[in-house]
Amino acid sequence: MSVLNRPMVWAYIGASGSGKGVSINKALAALKPQRLLIWDPRDEYGKHAKRITTLPALVAEFKKAGDGPVRVRYVAGSGMPLADAFALVCSLAFEVGSLVFLAEELSDVTTASQAPAAWRRCITQGRHRALHIIGAAQRPALIDKTFMGNCTFIRCFTLRYSDDRAAMAKALDVPLADVSALQTVETEKATTIAYLERDFRAGVLQKGSIRMSR
Repeated sequence: MSVLNRPMVWAYIGASGSGKGVSINKALAALKPQRLLIWDPRDEYGKHAKRITTLPALVAEFKKAGDGPVRVRYVAGSGMPLADAFALVCSLAFEVGSLVFLAEELSDVTTASQAPAAWRRCITQGRHRALHIIGAAQRPALIDKTFMGNCTFIRCFTLRYSDDRAAMAKALDVPLADVSALQTVETEKATTIAYLERDFRAGVLQKGSIRMSR
């Protein structure tokens, strides 16, 4: 099996302001993907990809690129329900293949018991299309279990709700106390963000922190 056929499903989970965006931006900068598609409902990733606001324009970008480089992000408008637009973007990601597909704010478009079929297909079959999937959410207890159950890497930050902490303790296979201990500490000089991550492929669990000077 080639490297492209290995599953690559990463999750960044944490409350608002807990470090997800910082970590994802750093990951994208390190990956430097030539082909990148971002579901960007909060319009946050402008430094990584071109902003697209209609689905026809998004499709046109991939038609123009063919098998070549393309870096775009879809910022959904009010033309259709958010979940429907997400499903179409997922279908496009699976169809074109060979790209990094970042899906932000998954709790907006999936629930614990339901998710668009196209998203589940990306998660469960994406390796056959050379998809590297990155998903992010503030409330893990509210998002689809298929995603969490198929992750090859998870980084977890501070969580406000007990059911979210319980969900991540289960996903990471760690004691609840380890997840509950994660904190974001702010001082006059810096903000220190604690995280817990597991690389399932490497079999490595580790704690870490991000320090941002003021």
